[in-house]
Parts: sequence; structure tokens; C-alpha cells
Amino acid sequence: MFVKKILKCIFVLILLVVAFAVFEITSFSTKYINRALITFDINNSKNPQIKKMLRYVDKIYSLGLLKFSKKHKNYLDQRDLNYIDLPEEKIITGKKKNFTLNVLENNFETNEWHRSHGSNTSTRFSNLKEINLENIDKLDLAWIYKFDEIKNDIQANPIVAENKIYMPSTSKKIVSIDGINGKKIWEHKTKGTPARRGLVYLKKSKVSKSRIYFCAEKELISVNPSDGNLIKSFGKNGKVKLKNRCKVSPAIIEDKLIIATVEPSIEVYDLFKGKLLWKFYLKDKKNNKKRNGGKRYDYSGGNPWGGISADTKRGIIFVTTGNAGFYFNGVNRPGNNKYSNSVIAIDIFNKKKLWDFQEVSHDIWNLDIPAPPILTYIEKDNVKIDVVLAVTKLGNTLVLDRLTGEPIFDFHKKKAPQSMIPGEKTSYYQPNLKIPQPFAKQFFDKNEITNISIDSYNYIKNKLKDSNFGFFEPHELSKKNIFFNFHGGAEWMGASVDSKKGIMYVTSHNIPWTTRIEKVEKKLTYYKYDNFHKRLFDQDGYPGSKPPWGTLTAMNLNKGKIIWQVPFGEYKKLSKKGIPITGTENYGGATATAGNIIFATGTVDKKIRAFDSTTGKEIWSYQMKYAGSGPPTIYSINGEQYVIVASTGSLSLSSGYPEVNFGNLLYCFKIKE
Repeated sequence: MFVKKILKCIFVLILLVVAFAVFEITSFSTKYINRALITFDINNSKNPQIKKMLRYVDKIYSLGLLKFSKKHKNYLDQRDLNYIDLPEEKIITGKKKNFTLNVLENNFETNEWHRSHGSNTSTRFSNLKEINLENIDKLDLAWIYKFDEIKNDIQANPIVAENKIYMPSTSKKIVSIDGINGKKIWEHKTKGTPARRGLVYLKKSKVSKSRIYFCAEKELISVNPSDGNLIKSFGKNGKVKLKNRCKVSPAIIEDKLIIATVEPSIEVYDLFKGKLLWKFYLKDKKNNKKRNGGKRYDYSGGNPWGGISADTKRGIIFVTTGNAGFYFNGVNRPGNNKYSNSVIAIDIFNKKKLWDFQEVSHDIWNLDIPAPPILTYIEKDNVKIDVVLAVTKLGNTLVLDRLTGEPIFDFHKKKAPQSMIPGEKTSYYQPNLKIPQPFAKQFFDKNEITNISIDSYNYIKNKLKDSNFGFFEPHELSKKNIFFNFHGGAEWMGASVDSKKGIMYVTSHNIPWTTRIEKVEKKLTYYKYDNFHKRLFDQDGYPGSKPPWGTLTAMNLNKGKIIWQVPFGEYKKLSKKGIPITGTENYGGATATAGNIIFATGTVDKKIRAFDSTTGKEIWSYQMKYAGSGPPTIYSINGEQYVIVASTGSLSLSSGYPEVNFGNLLYCFKIKE
């Protein structure tokens, strides 16, 4: 009798645990327009013990399938007879007619800087020309603002409105700074890191006072630009609690506030009340949900961390997305991994996706589209066409028709090598663009070994033993893989576009990385792989490839041709040895102006530079204390033009260059008579 009671209690306890586990993984929402009302997913659970338990049970089940199911065993077989007879190249033909005609040419002409990257179009171009080629030699320091703490670098492009600068600090604060004298006006503390990649200002109107919007990780916040106080009527006392983190600048279309979260999703809110209206889930509901090799399908990436832009007239949001997850391991996400490494257009007025375009499919190289899409127009056959641009880590420039997503230029794809790792189903083809011309090196080979000295050459050549490299070379368990673009090509700073001239200016770098995959040998583990990566440096800590290691490029967008490209950044030790300027890895970005000036920063040598936008010649520089950490902002007050740049070091650079440390300064420059 006693034993029966014990067994009954155990049975009831098991039922309760199962019921609680089901409850934990269940999510119910009426806000999605492309997802079921009820979903079941381990990631829905907020209880770490439940997650751990369910994953343990899942491992046992997966191991059983792999051991006893012929179908799941065969999944690890890499033989693919279809691959052999495939043609070497495929081409998506560029659009020839029925282009989306330009409707708002003047929309790209602004002297304001009310949103990070300049405006909703993210062109990051200033029409100001008080600073120009004639007086650039008189550009001098106006003031320096010092943040009170150093906890992280500033990666947001500051905005300017009401003669004030608004930006995140080097700690968990938003600050307002007088745009003329650099004095702090107010600061607003936040729970999470605020405006990591941007913020937006809303002008005063008949229905609302001016306000600022930004995300602080899992909070969407609205504050008063005058005093930094929360707008109490927005959300719950000025804040909206988010289910998932958001780091990019919100965008505004009429009475809608749109954000991107790492769920991944696009979320649309009431601009004034902060009420969630609807969401678009950035994963394809047709994704393969079946088990492969015993294991659950696991597509965990495609996060829109690069940013969003808005066509406010047509009511369309454009978003770029990252890789599909787990860097170099795609075993459990077979297929192209739709919506990853993509540009996506969503119609806000009609609540639907218009199109999506993918650059790299089934990414196992961390080749995100890292920066916000840019809305501009180009000329083709004497017709002005509205397009969306995306600069990529691979060094490509995607030029897509604004309403259809079709490439304007032929999109070449080349047959790619197949993986030998059991279960890794790489894509048959990968991009191999001819036009627009790539602005960064794309594929490492022996011809790319550094040539700065015989010692460096021999050192790197020796490192290449037992390594793979080449066109989209897949990883191999027994060898290292060497490739460019792990951190770009282009990075989160993106590009600056002069829409009138049809010219894009982009900073990028050419740094080789070594990667390797190792199989994890543990109990209850089946074909699980860990990945490792680091920069390929020579014996003195310089990149192991031929310079230039960092570049600034001007591209004619109408033709897809590079106008000029110059090294960006300098190692003085190498210059003193007579080595031509090499450029450096960089994470700051460029901002161009109508004065034919490009201001650029983010190099290892910690300078901000000015270039002649017509020739690429460096015409001015200033030595800062710390590396520039975000694109310069350009603004004008009382007829005087100012240039500001955050000098706070770089999280990315600090991991490879000991001379780059974190800082807490904001520099401001203007013409001094």
C-alpha cells in the first residue's frame, strides 16, 4: 500500500513537471502576422532548470534516433551525386525594365541629423559646405566632452536637434550636450545599454511635443529632449518592456514606431502610446522543422543587428540580417536558411512582406550584412530609379530595386566546394559579383601572403601548412581555414552616399582570419562541433596578408565601378621603414559632405581624417587620444558647421590590437579664423 502511494506520488509529480515544462515552452501571441497563435519552443522558457532538463531529454531522444534509424544515420553521409553535373556558374539577370521610378529626390537633401546615420534613409550624407576644400586647413578643435565613466565603447552615430547633441555615453546613460560649447545639459540613466547602434528624434507637431526614442536592450524608451525626463504617456511611464533585445535605431513612419529585435523580428508600435500593434517574425515558417541526423532543426540566427531604414512615403521598412547562427557550424540547419544574410522589405501600411533577397546562403563563415540598408536613387538609361543598397562583410554592394528587390546589375553565382564534415550540407552556389565591383578582398590564397618583409612572408607561409583557403572554402575537421571578411569588408558603420552624384563612400578592411572546427567528444554528444577563430598575424602583430589592410573607397553607383580606393590608417613604424601606407583595420566609418569632404575615423592609429571626395587624397587629420568608435556627425548652428566624433576605443579592435584601449571622449571641430 505504501509503495503504491509512493509510486502514485511520483507519477503525479512527473505529470506536474511535464505540465509545467509544456507551460514554459508555450508562447501565445495575437500580434504576429506570419506566425501561429501558439508556438512550442524550448527557447520560450524563462526557467533555466526546465531548459536544461528538456535539452537533456532531447539529447537522449536524438541519440536514439541516430543509433537505430537508418534515415538519420544516412544524413551524415556527405555524398551528393547531384553536385557533380551542376554548371559552374548561375546568373540572376539584372533588371532591365519596369524600374521603381524615383519619387522623392529632395528627400535625400537635408541639413538636419535627427536620426543616427542622418535620417530614415541612412545615407549619412550632409549637404552642409561651410567646411570645404578651400578652408579645410583651418579646421581645428572647438571643444572636448568627457564622459564620466568607461564601461564600453560608443557605437551609435550621435543625433542633433534643437541645437543639442543626443547620444549614449560610455556607461548606461543617454546624454544631452550643448552643440555650441560642449557642456552637458542632462543625462538619463537606463537599466540596459542604451542606443547601442542609434536613436531618433521626433519633431514637435500639432499633436505632440518633440521627443526622443531609443532602445535600451529590453526596453523601448521615450524621453523629453529638453530635460531627459520620460514621456509618461508612452508605454508604462515612458517605457515599453520588450521580450527580446533591441540595439538599433527605431524608425518612424507616420504614427508608427518601428524597431528590430534579436528574436528576430520587426515590431510596430503606436508612436505616441507605445502600444504594440503587430510583429513580423524574421524566420520562414516553411523552414524545415524535421530532425536531421537525429537532431532538431536549429536555425537560431538571422538577427537584424545591422539596422533598419524607412521609405516614409511608401510606408516600407527595409532591414538587413545577420548569419544563420553558430558561426561555422550549419549541420543542424540544412537549406539556404531563408531570411539570414538578407535584405528584407516590409510594407507597414498593408502589414506584409514585399520581398527578400539573400546574398550568402547557408552561411558558415559569419558573412553578415552588417549595416543598415541605404535608400537612394541611381540613374540607368537616363531614368532615375529608387533603390536600396546594402554593403556586406564580403565586400559586395547589393543594389536592389526598391519595390521588387530585384538586382539592378547581374548577380553572378559560382559553384562552391562541398563540405566534408558529416552532416554539413553546404549550398551549391555562392555569390561571385563582377558589378558592382567588390570594394574588399574576398578570398585568401598564397598570392595574398604579406609582402612587408621577407621574415613576415616566411612566417605566414609556414602558417599556411595544413590549411585550406579559397572561394567559399568549407571547414574541415583536420585543418585550419583561412579567409577574409570575418569582420568585414564592410562593418556595422556601413557607407555614406551622395545621392545627387550617385557616389558611395565606404570604409572597409582586408584582414585574414584563421578558423578551425573541432568535434566535441563527450557523453551524450553526437556530431557536435566547437569553433575557434583568430586574426592571422605575422611575428610582429601585423596582418598576415598583403596591404592595404584598411581602405576608403568611392564607387559610382550608376555604373557599379570603383572611382578610387585609398589606404585608410597608418602604422608609423612601417612608414618609417619606407613601406607605403598600409591602412589598418577600422571600426568608425565615413561621413561625406557637399563641401567635397569625407570625414572618416576608426583606425588603429586613433586619428580622424578628412579626404577630398573627388580624388581620395588625405587633406587633414587630427590625432585623438582614443580610436574613433562611430561615424562622424555633421551639423550647423548659427551658420557655423561642426564635426563631432566619439573617441572611445573599439571593442572589436581591442581584441587584436593591444594599443587600442577604451576611452571616454567626444571631439568637436569647426573652422577657426
